[in-house]
Amino acid sequence: MNFYTIRIESFHIDNTRSRHSDTNTVFLALQAGITQFPVRSHPVGDVNNGDHGVSLSFFYTMLSDPDRVLGFSFSIYNGDTASLSDMLNRALTSLLTQGVHVTVPGPKISSINLSGAAAGAGVTANTVGIGSLLANTSAWYAVATKAVAEAAINFVFPNCDGYVAADTLCMTHQQWNSLIDSAGNDLYRFTARYAGTNSPAGCGSNSNYTVTWSITRDRVRGSMRSFLKARNRHLRPGLRSLATSVG
Repeated sequence: MNFYTIRIESFHIDNTRSRHSDTNTVFLALQAGITQFPVRSHPVGDVNNGDHGVSLSFFYTMLSDPDRVLGFSFSIYNGDTASLSDMLNRALTSLLTQGVHVTVPGPKISSINLSGAAAGAGVTANTVGIGSLLANTSAWYAVATKAVAEAAINFVFPNCDGYVAADTLCMTHQQWNSLIDSAGNDLYRFTARYAGTNSPAGCGSNSNYTVTWSITRDRVRGSMRSFLKARNRHLRPGLRSLATSVG
């Protein structure tokens, strides 16, 4: 029996979306089978070119069925999220649900990213030995637009605000294990580039980000009670209690 930690570790900026600095918030959503967990977010604040740590995580999702799908979505939004948080969450979870639904047992990873194939080109058979299923920018915005309509929000990116990175990655339990095994230990780390969306006139040129995420497998050795106690976890009815998140 294994537990998994999904973590957005960091991002690197080669070029901001805004003229001077981006004001970023990172969002992360998780779904295991049909169970979807509340979106977590981390306000990074004003940032410029260079490396920026995030460490936004979901911990201890337990999967026993080898064909059960585990998926996660993340996005980085530049701008004020105060009036948009519900829309941003809905867009992210809609992407995640779509990704989970199209992932079926077999040798492939489902990846739906904001900037099309260029952004997710690293998630290919050449890199991880697992095929790639990519969607383009228009598909991403179709999902986001539907989420906006459902939320009854008239959403327009104000000023230089907008997404600078977003992605959804979904695989079965067995596929995740194969991917982790390919790294030679219980940690698989991946970095992908996101070219961003067109920025309005008067802003900086299009953003250019890379995002690093990882998945860690934690194997249960000995009793479940001892395993959870060592990690300050407590078993309650259902699996939801085993998928806690931190910012």
